[in-house]
Amino acid sequence: MTKLGATVRQIRQNKGLTLAAVADSQITESFLSKFERGVTDISVTKFLYLLDRILTTPEEFFYLHGNVPLPQPARGDGYQTRAVLMHRLLPSGASEQMAAERYRTAPTLLNALTWRVQQMQQAPLAQIGQGRFSAEAVHYLYGVDDWGEFELYLFTFFALDMHLADERRLFKVALNRSQKYSTFRGAPLLRFDITHNQLFIEMRKQAYPVAKSDLTIYAALLEDRPNAQHEIYYRFIQAWWLYRTNQQTAAANAAATTVQLAAAMRLHHLAQFAQDTLTAVATHGPEYDQSFFELLIE
Repeated sequence: MTKLGATVRQIRQNKGLTLAAVADSQITESFLSKFERGVTDISVTKFLYLLDRILTTPEEFFYLHGNVPLPQPARGDGYQTRAVLMHRLLPSGASEQMAAERYRTAPTLLNALTWRVQQMQQAPLAQIGQGRFSAEAVHYLYGVDDWGEFELYLFTFFALDMHLADERRLFKVALNRSQKYSTFRGAPLLRFDITHNQLFIEMRKQAYPVAKSDLTIYAALLEDRPNAQHEIYYRFIQAWWLYRTNQQTAAANAAATTVQLAAAMRLHHLAQFAQDTLTAVATHGPEYDQSFFELLIE
């Protein structure tokens, strides 16, 4: 148990979390300090609760603790999908005013992020992308030495608002730090999700040279680990990029192939999405991408 407590302390300090920030009514500062030093024991239930408090999954905890994966996934999709992260940062019934008041009362990292998420949810998309809502997330991510799943999904959410230099620098960090998750049973597609998310952001910003580079990264990931749904997403974004870089014939061929591939795999919702969206992209300029992106965000 001493070694488990030491790993908890290592993760907590790596994330910049104080004893007070982790402690609550179920785990006091005194108890946590004693557990980290190996002075007291902990039940399985309370241990799993503690891992959630330090924003870590059981699978990644034991990976860091002993560099071995669990024999079974701790959860079906790892610690977080972005939907799970959103649920944590947007508790049911919360409002921007409530989140702001909670942060003023207890200025913890999670309360700051929850407040910023609430603000982003209510802001017009035109106001997002100037770093107004992502400052705390950027500061936190730069300060964490070894990102976990929480940090990776936190980046994918707040990247939409980051300044371009921060976004590009942290994307490279995210790709590097997420490499180990390809072996995790709980989150095998995390690198795909990060790259897919990044490409949509670059296309929305009309950063087409950057998107071209990211498409190469996406293709390499698929070459290493084929995945049907992400193959379709890759081809969809490739067709979108070809249209926006004035390669109309190649774009039309890529769009048709994307729809045919999705239909052949019986992913009919993706086939319909690709056909409708790429038809609109072909007949509208980049201004359409803003409204299209708004629909995706919603």
